[in-house]
Amino acid sequence: MENFLEKQQEFFFNFLTDSIDNFLLEQTDETFYAFALDCNIHEEGEINLCINSVDLWQETTNYYTNKGSNESQLNDMKYNARDWDEDQRIASLHLFDDWVEDDQDIETVLEWLCQQIVLLTDSETFERIKKTEDFKLFVYDHNENSSDSQERFEKLSTSDYFQVD
Repeated sequence: MENFLEKQQEFFFNFLTDSIDNFLLEQTDETFYAFALDCNIHEEGEINLCINSVDLWQETTNYYTNKGSNESQLNDMKYNARDWDEDQRIASLHLFDDWVEDDQDIETVLEWLCQQIVLLTDSETFERIKKTEDFKLFVYDHNENSSDSQERFEKLSTSDYFQVD
C-alpha cells in the first residue's frame, strides 16, 4: 500500500490544490472555517474535498435551532462534512479501482491523507483560502468524527489547524 501511495503523491497533491484553486476562483467574498477530506476508503478509496463557509454554517445553525437542535448537537455537526450542505463538496475522486477490505490498509491511507493535508498548509493554495482565525482541517473516514482526525494529526503536527476546540 505504501508503494502505491508514494506513486500517487504528485497526482493527489495536484488534484487537491487544483480543486481548491478552481473552487476559490468563484468564491471571492466567502470566509471559511473548516476544510475536510470526508472519505469512504473501503469504497474504492473515495475522497471528498469539502469546505464550509461561516455564512453557510450560520444558515445551518439557524435551520437546526428552529428544528429544536441543542448546542451539543450543533457542535457535533459543525466539523462533520456529512452534515454540511451538499454544495460544500468541491471535488471527489476514487483513488483505487477496487474496494479496500483490510482495516490496516484503510488506516494507512487515512494517515497518508493527513500527511498530504500537512503539506497543503505550506502551499500557496492554502494561503489563498480566506480563513477564520480558528480555521480547522480534518481527515476522517465514513463512520468517524473530528476527534478521530485530531488523533491522527497529533502524530504529525501540533498545529491549531488540526485541534478540535
